[in-house]
Amino acid sequence: MSLTYNIGLSSGDFIDYMYSASTNSQSQIDSVANSALSRGIDLYQKGEYAGAVVQFNQSLALSPNSNYSTKALIYLAQAYQNQGKSSEAIKTYQRAITANPTDDTLHLSLGDLYYKTGKDTEAQQEYFKAVQFNPISPVNRYSLGQAYLASGQFKEAQAQYAQVTQLAPNSPTGYFGLGQVNRKLGKYTDALYQLNAAVKNDRTFANAYLEMGYTYTDMGKANEANNQLAALRGLGADNQIVALQKYINQNTAPKIVVGTNSDGNVKMYSGPGTAVSDLDSSLATPWATKAFTMTFAFSKDMDIISVESLANWQISRQSGGHISDDYNFGMPVLTTEISLPTQPTQVVYNPSDRIATVTFQLQQNEGNNGTIDPTHIAFKFSGLDSYRKTMDPKADEFSLSTFVV
Repeated sequence: MSLTYNIGLSSGDFIDYMYSASTNSQSQIDSVANSALSRGIDLYQKGEYAGAVVQFNQSLALSPNSNYSTKALIYLAQAYQNQGKSSEAIKTYQRAITANPTDDTLHLSLGDLYYKTGKDTEAQQEYFKAVQFNPISPVNRYSLGQAYLASGQFKEAQAQYAQVTQLAPNSPTGYFGLGQVNRKLGKYTDALYQLNAAVKNDRTFANAYLEMGYTYTDMGKANEANNQLAALRGLGADNQIVALQKYINQNTAPKIVVGTNSDGNVKMYSGPGTAVSDLDSSLATPWATKAFTMTFAFSKDMDIISVESLANWQISRQSGGHISDDYNFGMPVLTTEISLPTQPTQVVYNPSDRIATVTFQLQQNEGNNGTIDPTHIAFKFSGLDSYRKTMDPKADEFSLSTFVV
């Protein structure tokens, strides 16, 4: 007895019936899959990523080729990312791309993930595909430019950023990218021009101020770099503030910013011909010695061992190239002039306030009539900061008369 006979259908009607039943069944499955997707999205938005992953996988298992499958894959990849499961997220994006090979947004998202996980070559490949499939997207071209920049392909990066400025002239990103490239090439004036254009388009674009701070630091313009730091503080851009402060500290040459006679001896501020015995009554006898101290504040954190090494300090008679800056105002040194020590006897550095206390000795002469020009005693430091950077040659020396700048 045939099946068609039992259900009362002809063979043609049976085929139609089975097709209808199959269609209805798939429709129901798609509906269940969509419900699982909706539940997954709800969980995702609540930050319950583990539960969301279960729902997204269920949706895909029920209906891997539905109209909702790509959406489910994207959410699944993002959920994996939020769980810190980069490998699973990468595989999910690859699966989505297999189903939608010309979708530039998927290539862009996968490129971003590769970039975040340090796979720069793979990221560049995905960004390149994103541009291929959608060349008029400024985001695609900017991302490709960033990948080129990271790999040192400056010419290629510059070409992409130039395209971004054409596609989105009111956006700061293209000009920002051009600023980055020019800084890397050492074209600082061009970099600042582009970065100012970026800021003009968006006054709140913190990364542009950060890059300008980098540029000014590279140019040795500490004041201008600190102005960008102030601008970032005004924006409340904490991450950029930390980054720029660290860059300034690492790349700015240290300076002696202030010095003073820490004994409080007023006579130490006297000029040429000062009697040594006037500096302290203990120097009123021949060959008497007396220890004096100077304190120096540095512009940044210094290497303690370097600062406290006596070999890195030099004491001499100041010669600044101008009469007012010269020891004894440039006049011949008197025969009664005492000799200066070439180095201090002790240096103590306090890292909490960046202050070095320098102790040195002066000695009365045999005739007990020694003279000195205290304000033109030069103290020079040739050591290193905490980043092993050498002193700024324009601010490595101090005297009580003139701060050498």
